[in-house]
Amino acid sequence: MHMKRRFVVGTAMALAAACLTACPGAPRARPVKMGDVDTGPTSIEAVRRQLKGTWQLVSLDVYTADGQKYPAQANGVLTYDEFGNLAIKGRITGGEHIEPADLDLTGRVTIDADQHLLRIGGITAATPDQRRVDPKIDPSHVRSYQFDGDLLKTTTKNADGATTATITWKKVG
Repeated sequence: MHMKRRFVVGTAMALAAACLTACPGAPRARPVKMGDVDTGPTSIEAVRRQLKGTWQLVSLDVYTADGQKYPAQANGVLTYDEFGNLAIKGRITGGEHIEPADLDLTGRVTIDADQHLLRIGGITAATPDQRRVDPKIDPSHVRSYQFDGDLLKTTTKNADGATTATITWKKVG
């Protein structure tokens, strides 16, 4: 029995010594050299930092097919996180020529800093095939944006390029 224990302990020590004296591991793949991340004022990273947080709806204007603008009575919150997820939750309670409706949109955002566009992909109501970010995203899910201090103005246009709504948000968190 004593001999068996020595054999087991000796074998374990030999294996441990072999592992400790083996060649050091090397990375499996060579790292790819990349340039510095553009963080200038017109970069995607700068827009992400400005957009991140919680925004309170200040005003909502709805446009008719003939271009008439009507202010809506509405409340809502827009949130954007560090992972590119955007959520709009709120309620349109009415206004002249405006029916009550829910504001409920959640998806992952692709930012086009050059054209000041937010493309919302992966809409929660979409089918799995429509959840990938695609440059041909439904125009109702593309919004232009403009920052002015702690205000964010988003504009939605239809497929013909006509403005259908503008929302002004105020950063609250």
